[in-house]
Amino acid sequence: MHTHRKAWMGVCAALLSAVLLSGCTGTDEKDGQETLYLFNSKGENAEQFQQMCDDFTAETGIPTNAFSVGSGQDAIEPLRAQMNSKNPPAIFSMQGIKELHEWKESGRALDLTTVTDPDFKQIVDGIPADLRLTTDGQAIYGIPYNVEGYGFMVDSQMIADLFGADNAEAVIAALRDCSYEEFQAFCEAADAYIEAPSAASVALSGNTFQFLPQKTGRAQKLTGVFAFAGSEDWTYGDHLVNVALNAVFATAAEANAATDTQLDSLQGPLTAYAEALDFITQHVGGLKGATPRGSDLISAAGFGYDQSVQMYADGNDIFLQQGNWAAENIAKVDAEVANRSSFIPIKLPLTDDMIKTGKTAAEFNRCIPVYAPNYYAINAKASETAQQNAIRFLTWMQKPENVQKYIVGSFRAVPYNATPDTELTDSLSKSILQYMQEGRTLSAPYHGTPGTWSSDVLGRKLMEEYLTKADWTEADYAAIAEYGISTWKERKAAQS
Repeated sequence: MHTHRKAWMGVCAALLSAVLLSGCTGTDEKDGQETLYLFNSKGENAEQFQQMCDDFTAETGIPTNAFSVGSGQDAIEPLRAQMNSKNPPAIFSMQGIKELHEWKESGRALDLTTVTDPDFKQIVDGIPADLRLTTDGQAIYGIPYNVEGYGFMVDSQMIADLFGADNAEAVIAALRDCSYEEFQAFCEAADAYIEAPSAASVALSGNTFQFLPQKTGRAQKLTGVFAFAGSEDWTYGDHLVNVALNAVFATAAEANAATDTQLDSLQGPLTAYAEALDFITQHVGGLKGATPRGSDLISAAGFGYDQSVQMYADGNDIFLQQGNWAAENIAKVDAEVANRSSFIPIKLPLTDDMIKTGKTAAEFNRCIPVYAPNYYAINAKASETAQQNAIRFLTWMQKPENVQKYIVGSFRAVPYNATPDTELTDSLSKSILQYMQEGRTLSAPYHGTPGTWSSDVLGRKLMEEYLTKADWTEADYAAIAEYGISTWKERKAAQS
């Protein structure tokens, strides 16, 4: 859950900084060669990252010293401490544009397009436009660590238990392609089925499917259509609103440079976002039954991240809006569910005229967001030798055999440059790769919004004033959109 962990309390950060400053003072030289220092923000793969560094040293003779943050811990304070230590990292990881500003201003983020090494230049030039860490579309400041994607997860066995095993694959394919209105009708039919099963029909993408007349298998445990983490404002702040932002901004860099005219054109997409969130939160199933909007829905005890995963994995709900990073947590509850799950797109009631990024509404609703959550950057203030070693390391890391061995095999991640030959191991990653190969992807413009606008401003407003409110109106949709636009403008003005 990469971008959504709470920062440490100030005292802990200060203590950790002191530890880091004292712990990284050795020169660690080997055979007269300068040590390559690396900072890894993904604590979950600390052991695997260390092994990769050891393998690089064994192959090249260049000594390495890797520091990884603790699993689940915010990385920015430890990175600041490392940057001010005796041996600052030559390679460090950062989370997109939001962190880039600090390292650009301090002169530490190297523009990778200035590197002349031909192999490295080929890597940088090959990063797809919508995955580039850039603020102006020209300078590039990082190599993507991986890509992540999200949408509505669905378990093929649940669909089989609703429509019959012979129809499961066709239903999921139709859900991937269907319109918002068809998806809405599907969810309403499913909700009616949960209350009173019957052999009702539902139309999707030109096909008609019939529910089984009686509940069977996993369908017997259903309490609602959607598992929903109401206490986690980033799920409907960052991630759900990000889908709508793609209607106006094709990349995070475009959102970062948003004009007032562009922000005004978000009125339609953000209204559609509010309408979709209204619909989702009318069809939530909890651990004990259908759950209406109200104080329970935003309770961490009942509707936190872990509970929403539990509801989905246990079969209380058909869909869970989450990303492939949740695969491990789902597997802890039920490994078979994780192995059977794939993504369908988050559908929004958009019209063609709302979309300024070159897609029709039909095409838009067939795509999922796929983006780079973390990047490897090079410290422009490191010595020339350290920078050359950093370039060599990142070039080595991007060799196809090393991508397969480390990014896929050790880190269990989806490479940003995955090909049809990339052998992914988990079902959700394979689902992302399919969308990538079909060109059915959106980006992460929310990474380019001011500060924590999407979660702490818009998401918090929704949590406190709307998810506790029984009925929403079209005036509420418009008010949500207007609030999102006005607060973005205010924050943008404060930053400039």
